[in-house]
Amino acid sequence: MLGSFRRPVINITLIFVLFTCFSIVSAEQQHVPPSQQKFNDINFWVKAFEGPERDKWQKPDEVVNALNLRPGDVVADLGAGTGYFTRHLAAAVGPEGKALGLDTEPEMVKYMEEDAKKLNLKNYIAKVVKTDDSGLEANSVDVVLVVDTYHHIENRIEYLKKLSNSLKANGRIVIVDFHKKQLPVGPPPEHKLSEETVLKEFHDAGYRVIRTHCILPYQYFVEFGL
Repeated sequence: MLGSFRRPVINITLIFVLFTCFSIVSAEQQHVPPSQQKFNDINFWVKAFEGPERDKWQKPDEVVNALNLRPGDVVADLGAGTGYFTRHLAAAVGPEGKALGLDTEPEMVKYMEEDAKKLNLKNYIAKVVKTDDSGLEANSVDVVLVVDTYHHIENRIEYLKKLSNSLKANGRIVIVDFHKKQLPVGPPPEHKLSEETVLKEFHDAGYRVIRTHCILPYQYFVEFGL
């Protein structure tokens, strides 16, 4: 998750900015350019991303249920971090499907690999990816889930055009990110993108809105297709 993905063409700092309360605020106050951020202190990030308080507002089960995934689907969790969502996705698509946890930080990927073994989820696959390439093959995924990472992407419209090549027919890109206002969790407003900005950028990149969900207290949740 907060595996912040920073993309030069698409600079994503593949780390979801998901701290709770003090962790979130303090980390964002010490904000540095994404290309300079380091996320190899795995113990710190596990506490930040996997804390029990997060489930109350992130609602991972409800988010995954809302995606209406089918057995056999291939889902990419872009900026997967510790696999907070990836493990839920793997369970949802069943053993015949795949949940790909993509992150640029090797320590995050190592954590996900160990997590997959503990959970005995062979379809939970973690991969280290380059900062400028998701590593997804053309026509290979049904859904790309981007949670609390989209606002880190630079050159986003070009990135979205590139990412569209990885989608299968009727594939979707799903954005979950913080509303651009002061909240108890997440980064400060100046580091966020409004939902209106996201909608415009996807439109400019050739996407359309499939549906929106209003189930999260602090985040917008929008599905896009081509």
